[in-house]
Amino acid sequence: MNFQIKTYTASQLQEYINSDDFKNLENYPITPHRALSHINNPRVDKEDKLLYIAFENKKVVGYRLIMADKIVIDHHEEKVGWYSCVWVHPQKRGSGIAKKLVELSLKDWNNQIIFQGPVKESKNLYTKTNIFNETFLNGLRAYSRFDFHYVFTTKFPQLNPFSFLLKRIDICFNILVDGFSSKYLMPENIELINSIDSETENFLHKHQTNSLFKRSKTELDWIINFPWIIESNEIDNISANYYFSSIAKKYQLLYAKFYSPEKKVEAFVIFQIRDNHLSIHHAYFDISQIKNIIAFTYYLIQKEKLNFFSVYDEKLIEYIKSNKNPFIFKKNLQRGFYYSKNFDHYFKKNPRLSFEAGDGDMIFT
Repeated sequence: MNFQIKTYTASQLQEYINSDDFKNLENYPITPHRALSHINNPRVDKEDKLLYIAFENKKVVGYRLIMADKIVIDHHEEKVGWYSCVWVHPQKRGSGIAKKLVELSLKDWNNQIIFQGPVKESKNLYTKTNIFNETFLNGLRAYSRFDFHYVFTTKFPQLNPFSFLLKRIDICFNILVDGFSSKYLMPENIELINSIDSETENFLHKHQTNSLFKRSKTELDWIINFPWIIESNEIDNISANYYFSSIAKKYQLLYAKFYSPEKKVEAFVIFQIRDNHLSIHHAYFDISQIKNIIAFTYYLIQKEKLNFFSVYDEKLIEYIKSNKNPFIFKKNLQRGFYYSKNFDHYFKKNPRLSFEAGDGDMIFT
């Protein structure tokens, strides 16, 4: 084994990102703003091991990042770590680095690990440990505008020389789409907030019975104040050499409260806009507000000229499919979650417990 793995706790992370050793790296294992978010995580303990870096001759050849969280059931809290991102230098893949990162992190976190479905190439690395169970969340992706440029150049990089032509085709088709689209108005009795007030927190408490992680005001304020992605038209040196989400031309996290005519909170929804993509990460609502939630979704799509939309809430999906909508194409999605068998007893006790689209690090990316 020609590599050495060094770990950084929450209390060590600030010093590391300020060091010359970090600033002079060729490949970055974390960005400063993502590190700052982990440091300020209200569910992290200062000795939690968050960053695992494999070094070879002082060069980063692999890394693993973990986000600290807690399962909250019946007023009982249990510590959990979310696998966030893993990277191994292309020339070092197959040399045992990824396996060692998994082994060390599982040991440090007592197998109390959860993660969202891995890429196909590394799935076997996790499943053969026999530590995890898998469950799925069904979703919907709907396309509101044409985006041949993104779809074709992503799937077929060899088409990049034709990028300009594909963009021109998108423009032409989207002129037609905009001309024939119905006009969606901002619904009444909705408020966008930057911090969770007591009224919203009380509403969330009543509607998170079957949520595993039950994020309160403290966690939700942290999420909106310490993003992992920042808006910028330029890519700095660190982001250019960091292989995960860091910068977007457009990025917004929207906390939306929906009221009854009597000004009673009846829904709280977290929307994310990232470039041309709109997502709903969490949706807690009385059924009376479903029409307004969808109306605001369509308003955002049209106002921001967003190309596609993703949602994993069954009731919202059913409403979209059953009613008039602005989409030119829809397809079903499925997101896999892997969780330690240490947590089996929670699901056996309450079969209605389920993961949500914004659980773990998904709300940040």
